[in-house]
Amino acid sequence: MSEERGTAGFAVLDNKGRLTLPKVVRSALHFEAGSTVAYVVAGNSLLVVPQDAQLAALMEKASHSVAAAGLTAQDFIDELPAVREELLRERYSADFVAQVRADHARARQASAADIDNPRSTQVD
Repeated sequence: MSEERGTAGFAVLDNKGRLTLPKVVRSALHFEAGSTVAYVVAGNSLLVVPQDAQLAALMEKASHSVAAAGLTAQDFIDELPAVREELLRERYSADFVAQVRADHARARQASAADIDNPRSTQVD
């Protein structure tokens, strides 16, 4: 009964919008510094759900799946450019992507020129 009473109560938001959970609540939910939570706003209520166990289980499952498929971290890194290109094509127009690439190329050229030809500054 005492734990039940301790897991209900009041808290106050600080000036940055943070809410401090009392120790009894953190203990009951196995929260530690850095714990991950999900939250849902339902009407005028806030539901906070611990996620550490779910995330750990998901990571373990993903790790086993990747290993079973014979993939390595380098395989994922090697695929990033192709995936990035596919996402760009799906989400943006070809004209927009071409403009961004042109702007990026000009910025890189300007940066390289600045490195190759540093401007001297004079102090009067």
